[in-house]
Formats: sequence, structure tokens, C-alpha cells
Amino acid sequence: MTSATTHIATDFTFSDQENRQATAILLQCESNPYRDYASFREDISNLTETLPSRFQVYCLDAAQRDMETSPLAVMTNCPIDVHLPIFGSIDPLQDKYTMKSTFVAEGFLESYAQLTGTSTLAHLTVNDGDFFHDIYPKESMYDKQSAKTLKTLKFHRDFPTHFVSPDFINTITLRDTPENDVKSTFAYTRETLATLSPSDIQILSEPRFHTPVDDSSGSSKKLSITSPTSHSVVIPGRCEVRIFEGRTRGLDEESQAALDVFVCALHAVKRTRISAPGDAVSFSNRHVVHGREVNAINDEASLRHRWLMKSHTVTDLESYGAHFLEDRYGVVNG
Repeated sequence: MTSATTHIATDFTFSDQENRQATAILLQCESNPYRDYASFREDISNLTETLPSRFQVYCLDAAQRDMETSPLAVMTNCPIDVHLPIFGSIDPLQDKYTMKSTFVAEGFLESYAQLTGTSTLAHLTVNDGDFFHDIYPKESMYDKQSAKTLKTLKFHRDFPTHFVSPDFINTITLRDTPENDVKSTFAYTRETLATLSPSDIQILSEPRFHTPVDDSSGSSKKLSITSPTSHSVVIPGRCEVRIFEGRTRGLDEESQAALDVFVCALHAVKRTRISAPGDAVSFSNRHVVHGREVNAINDEASLRHRWLMKSHTVTDLESYGAHFLEDRYGVVNG
């Protein structure tokens, strides 16, 4: 299946001077977000007003865009850490805790969240409640459908049927793999639904589908969660969908046929992008279905060290307060 368009425009580019300025500012934050996120968030809050003014203005504008028609924003030459350690494949998360000593990328993601009027959210079932996550291959998940796979990650919405699903996903590329053919994929919900017949949309809007818990949450040793017995793919009355390609299934022949049409539509309208270090992409988790295509592996060692970082954010953190751990505000107990 071919893409209707492969072009994704860049919305903001840091000049080299702005990049150096922002990097120096974010390096002033001495808090470790993996040990004390609350202090880290406060430190970044105190620094955001000193970041390049042009970036601050852009963030205000980005927060006001129509998410149905413009659900994705791309920034380039963003500040990232100068020293990027190479992690092992057995437990890259623990390697990060040990080896990563600066937090510029995390600071950028946090400052973008704050400047766009959102709050960073965490889930206990993902990296024990960290607020920043690595898209970094892990040997035990090379063949799984998770951010840690070496293979294609099919179209999905993050936490598609979870009781707390984030509003936005923010990513920044730290290390790319130009030797390999790897592309990020995006399909706008509005464009996808526009290609479907009213009868298919009606079927997709009914609770006739099931999606098992994703591989990342399902591998958590902290907590076991379950998925709803049934759900709709299209959320009635909203331009939103809940799906994980290859995992979501129709519960009867007619619903599966409609789902197959929908998946074909995702691929027909998909947009693809190859990210370079310092590229940041922010998109609405409610209006974009995303994934990753690994079309050719020419250097597996390079692919094993491809590294992006991401965060999940919401517009109204307090509304989820009942689901947070008592001693860790902002961490969903699930």
C-alpha cells in the first residue's frame, strides 16, 4: 500500500545560536527526572521564561492549533544532550539510569509541555512510572509490538483502551540510524475517516471490537491490567479512534470486515518521516494514529542503538487525580 503523501512540513527550527542558548539553559537544571520528577518539573518551570523568545511564541501558537486538521507539529535542531551513551540490549533502561548524567532532552520535552499548557503524565505499568521513556531496542522485545522492537511497529494509538489515555505524544530524536530504512508513520484520523462509507463508520462506532493489553504494559512486573471486553474503534461523536493494528480484532465477521477497510485506509493516507538528531515531533494521540516502518536493515548494530525519547501529556492533569498513586502525583496506578 502506498502513501497519499510522504511530506510532513517543519513548523519550527532552532537557529544554531538558539540551540546553544537553549542547551546551556537546560543544563542548569540539576534535578534528576528519574529520581525526583517533581523537583525536575519545578526547576524546568523556573527556566522556561529564559528559553529563546521565538520558541516561546511558537509554543503558544502551537497550543492553539486545530487538532483535527493540524494534529502534528515538527521542530528541528532542538537541544539534546551532547554526550549520548551507548546502552546494552539486555536492560537499556537500567543502563540509562547509570550512564546518562545530563537531562537536556528531558528538559526540552518538559519545557515544551509546560509552554503549550499541558502536563506530563506517567503510568506505573510503563518503566515503573517514569515520566520520560526511551524508544530504544531491548533484546527481550525485539520481536514484540512495542517501542523497543527492532521490527515494524504497526499503526496504533498509545493506550487505546486504557482508562487514562494521554492527549499528546511528544518525541525527540537523540540518535538516528541512517544506514537503515526506518520511517516514522502517521495517519490523521480526520483524513482516514473521510475515506470510509457511512455504513463502515457506523459499524466501527459500535462496541464490537477487542484490543488486548499492549506488549509494553503487559510486561510490567509492578501491576497487571486488563483490557475492556469490547469497545468501539471510532468514538461516537468525536474524530477519535482506538486501535492497535494487528491486535485489535472484530468480534464478528461484519465488524472485522469494517476494521480491515479502516486499516487499509490508514495506510492509504499515511505520512512518513525520517528523523534526524534534534528533531522533535508532537502530535495529538486522539487525532493521529502512528507507527514505525522498518523497511530494510543494512546495519543491525546501528539499529540496535537508534534512540528517541518520548513523553505523554494531558491538558487537564487534575481530572485524572483519582487514578494517581497516593505518593506519586501524576503517576497513573495502571
